[in-house]
Order: sequence, then structure tokens, then C-alpha cells
Amino acid sequence: MIYNHLKELLKNDHLLVGISELSELVGVSPRQLRYWETKGFIQSVETDSTGPRKYRLPTVAKVEIIKQYLDEGYTLTKAVEKATAHIQKMHHVRKVFSKCIKEIELFDQRYTAISFGDFKEDDSQIYIIHDDETDELTYKIVPVAENVDIKELIREA
Repeated sequence: MIYNHLKELLKNDHLLVGISELSELVGVSPRQLRYWETKGFIQSVETDSTGPRKYRLPTVAKVEIIKQYLDEGYTLTKAVEKATAHIQKMHHVRKVFSKCIKEIELFDQRYTAISFGDFKEDDSQIYIIHDDETDELTYKIVPVAENVDIKELIREA
């Protein structure tokens, strides 16, 4: 229930960040942010023209990524180009994963098990298990019809 509510908030762009908060959060001056906006690199939300600029969450992420590339030595134009490409890739990754992730479980504050499936080719599902202690990934492929005990899969991993 909470997850669905948070997912809706993020999807509907109801979360807004003011220019001062964004500046402090990312380490980019408000003047730079306004400049980026005049160049069309970022967009603020249309509000009262006398009020402070506000930004949606995706723009906050874009500013963070642009700043990271600038810190790595890229020019502003190249940083924006790379950030845009990065965001497009992440959008596609999120789209694919939202279609195929069935379940995410956490065990013993150590293991994360993610269930992917049902794949039409062979009616199977894939479990990816991450061991936070060793930072290792393992996977298991099981038939959809099989009743899966996640704890048993972890023991086998």
C-alpha cells in the first residue's frame, strides 16, 4: 500500500523542490540553475511568476547527473548531452524492469531476492539473489508451476 502510494507520487510528479533547496542539495548555485533553464537544459514548473522556481523530481535527478559530469571535467553542453542519454537509458531500464519484476524479498537483512518472470518462451521465472555481505550475485531458473521457497534458493546459492 505504501509502495503503491509512493510509486504514484513519483509517477505523477507531485513532488516539487524549490530552487534554493535544489541548489543546496546538488551544489549548483541558483544563478547557474537559472542559466541552465534559459538555455533549455532544465525546466521549472510554471507557477506564480513572482514566486521562486520549483522543479520536479526528474529535473532534480537531471541536475544531479549534469553536476556529476561537470565535476568529471565535461563541458556544460557535453554534460547535458551525457545526462540526457543516461536518463533515457534509465527510463528504458525502469520500463523493462517494471514489466518483468514480480517480487522483491529481503531476508536476514543480508539477502535480496528478485523474481523475474513469467517468460513466454519456456514458462519459467528467474530469481536473482544478491548477498549484501559478499556482494555476490547468483541466479536460479525455475518453472513457473513450481512452488518456490526463497529461503531454500538462498541456501543453494
